[in-house]
Amino acid sequence: MMRVLTQPESAVDSSTETVVNFQSTQDFEEQAVLLEGWNQGYAQLSSGGFEGYVSEMRFDNMHLFMEYSSQRLFQNGQLPEDVIAVGVPLQFTSNGLFCGSACNHQSMHIFSGRNGFEFFSPTQLLMAGISVKRDALLNTLSAEDAEIALNHISQANLLHIDYTKTSAVRDFMTGAFAMINQNPQLLNSKKNRTSLSQSVIALLTECLVDAPDSRDKTPQHAAMTNAKCWNIIAETRELVKKNVDEPISVAEVCSQLGISRRALQYCFQNLLNTTPMAFLRAERLNGVRAMLRTEKSVTEAAAHWGFWHFGHFAQEYKKMFGELPSATFKRRQNH
Repeated sequence: MMRVLTQPESAVDSSTETVVNFQSTQDFEEQAVLLEGWNQGYAQLSSGGFEGYVSEMRFDNMHLFMEYSSQRLFQNGQLPEDVIAVGVPLQFTSNGLFCGSACNHQSMHIFSGRNGFEFFSPTQLLMAGISVKRDALLNTLSAEDAEIALNHISQANLLHIDYTKTSAVRDFMTGAFAMINQNPQLLNSKKNRTSLSQSVIALLTECLVDAPDSRDKTPQHAAMTNAKCWNIIAETRELVKKNVDEPISVAEVCSQLGISRRALQYCFQNLLNTTPMAFLRAERLNGVRAMLRTEKSVTEAAAHWGFWHFGHFAQEYKKMFGELPSATFKRRQNH
């Protein structure tokens, strides 16, 4: 068992304990209580010795974890009402059953909500999980988008979302854990913790608000003119300029402009033939490039701007600028 506590960087953060933790067990009942606050009970359904572990990060009222269980289990639990908790399988040997519905590696599991959850999990399951305070997510959304999200999290269920979104969750979680395991000091920085929190919220929003059944019959963009769209794009640019030293998410743009994600999507697609996410990602890449003049490492700059899968970040950076970030960093450090 390994437990690492990183210390707050200043007195301002003295109430915040940041924990990077790994715990393994050979007892499924011990496994059930490794996730604090889930009120879980496990029963083993397949034959053989049990092996499991939980790798987790806790910071700023946010909880990221990976849970492995070698045997088929019946799991049940109940989370507090003020928490949103979701999971996506990273390793899935066969189909399971979640709240009465067949699930597979493409399903997003909504663990929170009224009445709790029941999960017949398969053998050799590795689940990536995210738990956040309900208000931390909803307060970043416009009224329309918050209503859509609430519809999806009102009770435990399976959310069938686009393959690219489940892949994005998997990539983010594996990348973030790899970066923090190699550089646990990254979470000593309040800015990095904020960046990681914002990245998690943006990821959840993409899944909860843009789920296939969330589109209404009278889209907000139906009567939008090109002039109105251009004003929205200009206002988005202004928000980016005001946040020149830190990333801003699609959810924050929508919240501050008082529009839905679908309306923002329409404006960028209609006039610029791109998406708001791609636009903001380009701005973040430019932010990293500028920071490489002064930052101590490429990893620090990437984390600051919300890139938590270093391999994917390096590929995106090279595609955008024609060289790896390490090449930019080395050249600028030599001048």
